[in-house]
Amino acid sequence: MTFSDRPLRQVSVDPTGILSEHSLVTCPVPVTVGQEDVAERTVRGWRRIDRDVLRSALQATPLSHPVSQNADVDELFAVYNSILREIADRVAPPHNVRRRSAHLAPWFDGRCRQARRDCRRLERRY
Repeated sequence: MTFSDRPLRQVSVDPTGILSEHSLVTCPVPVTVGQEDVAERTVRGWRRIDRDVLRSALQATPLSHPVSQNADVDELFAVYNSILREIADRVAPPHNVRRRSAHLAPWFDGRCRQARRDCRRLERRY
């Protein structure tokens, strides 16, 4: 079985002249191997942060103080954004990860992925 745009040529059946389901069928198959698609993105390790360090960093900022009634919303948001970004850079610095964006194989479906996860989880537990 092949795709319709990739016809098979030089098909040989051994032994010749005898049609049987036990014959050996051979042929060259045109295969193109492409580059693996890899996506790179920037992430933060939020699961590894120390919550006490994060709490004390937030309490040491103007975000933990009351805001005046006539404060400008745009300025408040700019302060909020810059302070939280600075704290995030300190407690969970960004780093780049590379991830395959293509499937490992056409047959590798959700059941296979779950079986692999279960296997790795049990290996870690062992």
